[in-house]
Amino acid sequence: MATNTIKPITNQPRTNAPRAIMPEPVAVPEPEPTPPPAPKPPRAARPAAQPRVAASWSVFTLLERVTRVDGLFREGLPVRFLPHLLFIMFLTLVYIGNTHYATRMNRSIQKLKLETEDLRADYTTLSSDYMEASKQSEVARKVAAYGLVESSSPPFRITVPAGHIDEAKLEEVPLLTADSVIAMTARAKADSVRRAAERVTTDSNAAVTEAAPPAPIDVDVIEPATPEPSSNRSAPRRNERKR
Repeated sequence: MATNTIKPITNQPRTNAPRAIMPEPVAVPEPEPTPPPAPKPPRAARPAAQPRVAASWSVFTLLERVTRVDGLFREGLPVRFLPHLLFIMFLTLVYIGNTHYATRMNRSIQKLKLETEDLRADYTTLSSDYMEASKQSEVARKVAAYGLVESSSPPFRITVPAGHIDEAKLEEVPLLTADSVIAMTARAKADSVRRAAERVTTDSNAAVTEAAPPAPIDVDVIEPATPEPSSNRSAPRRNERKR
């Protein structure tokens, strides 16, 4: 650093000079004390601030602001019109009950209607079945005089042995079925009853001890009529039925 700079004097050097004489202080009279001010009246305590609730908008708050009904309650209108309100509530309850009863009755009517339709359909089906059965039985009763029996079972199964089959012999053999067997049995029973009746009329004094023996089932009592010569057209069909 440079040493030729001026340094500040920290301590004033003492000198042999006379000191300056300071004059004595003059006592200043003290002012009279002022009276203390009158105390101020105490202020009323402020109410504690309530914590603010976050404002939430809703339909009910808006409705409350728009419709002010405080005046109605102050005048006592609800108490004055209480009988009318109760009467209206009674009518409302009667309407609700009547609607509920009508709905239940309608459902029960629809249910009965469906059941009636089902029963009507069953009746129609059964009546048609009975009508068909009665017609069939009537036809069977009418053709019974000709010796025809109603077909109630499929024809017999005929087993043909292997080898050559003479078609002429097959034409001569009568075609036996369950219906024809039943017809032969009925004719045999009728013949046996007729013979027994003739025997009783011829020998009226003698007691009938036993009836005439029944005719065998597999033998035709009434000899069949000679078959007419069939045409060539119906021969293949008859052969197919036999097979």
